[in-house]
Amino acid sequence: MQQANLVFRIYGKSPTIKIVNFLLGFPKNEFTSTEIIDDLGMSKTTFYKYFVDLVDIGMINVNPKSTKPKLYSINLESPVIQNIRRNIDFVSEKIADKELLKLNIKPIEINIIKLEQLDSRIHYLRKLQRQTKTEIKRLENHIEA
Repeated sequence: MQQANLVFRIYGKSPTIKIVNFLLGFPKNEFTSTEIIDDLGMSKTTFYKYFVDLVDIGMINVNPKSTKPKLYSINLESPVIQNIRRNIDFVSEKIADKELLKLNIKPIEINIIKLEQLDSRIHYLRKLQRQTKTEIKRLENHIEA
């Protein structure tokens, strides 16, 4: 599952979260306010209503070297941003754990495979490989959906 979907699942789709999510998606980049507004498709009025608070509380950095236009980036040192990232990681792990449980892949029982039955071993392993690939593909499709 993509980070954006997780952020929205956890925190909703408020203008504040949309701004934070956008900048979290590009943690090493800097943007002008116009670039952020254009990418989000948000009105300037809505954007500035929330953006100023994010800057004031330190969730968003202002590059001190930029003058006009100012450049902004996510503040990865902000405790609030760090908490958001931890929550995303936590939820992502929980989703992955649930998906692994759904796979229900059975281990190979070595004791029933006899060395003198090499052909049947090869056939068994190929069948197991196909089943595993099918389950992995099903899981990938489910995650992308």
